[in-house]
Amino acid sequence: MALSRPAIPLTPSGPAGASVRHEGFELPAHATAVADAREKVRGQVRSWGLPEELEHAAQLVVSEFFTNAVVHTDSCRVRCRLQVCERWLRIEVCDEGAGRGEVLPRSAAPGDVNGRGLQLVNAVAKTWGVRSEEADSGRVVWAELSLPGL
Repeated sequence: MALSRPAIPLTPSGPAGASVRHEGFELPAHATAVADAREKVRGQVRSWGLPEELEHAAQLVVSEFFTNAVVHTDSCRVRCRLQVCERWLRIEVCDEGAGRGEVLPRSAAPGDVNGRGLQLVNAVAKTWGVRSEEADSGRVVWAELSLPGL
């Protein structure tokens, strides 16, 4: 499981001098925000000219992370940060909720409707994890997706 890897610190030029592009948005922590977040990620990935398969994986990741922030925290707003360099796309979803417990994939029974989202994230992401947000005001759940061909 990829939970133990710490976040890669990014400088304006990115790791090893690579050019990094950033974008972000914030939405109210409502169920409708999940679809809005997917649409915003889709648009940004397309505007950066990234492959369609990466777009689909990014939408899956942001959908799971936003859903968990809306359902499992008492957040009023949820923020998303996207960063892309020549090797990966990094997605960070920041909540402000009190539900800052451990984030682990569950084992869903065959008849369960929920409980597979983080398993899907684990399947599509190169790595992912969780860290506390600045000033202990929530948490950041992040994932890194490799650009196809790397």
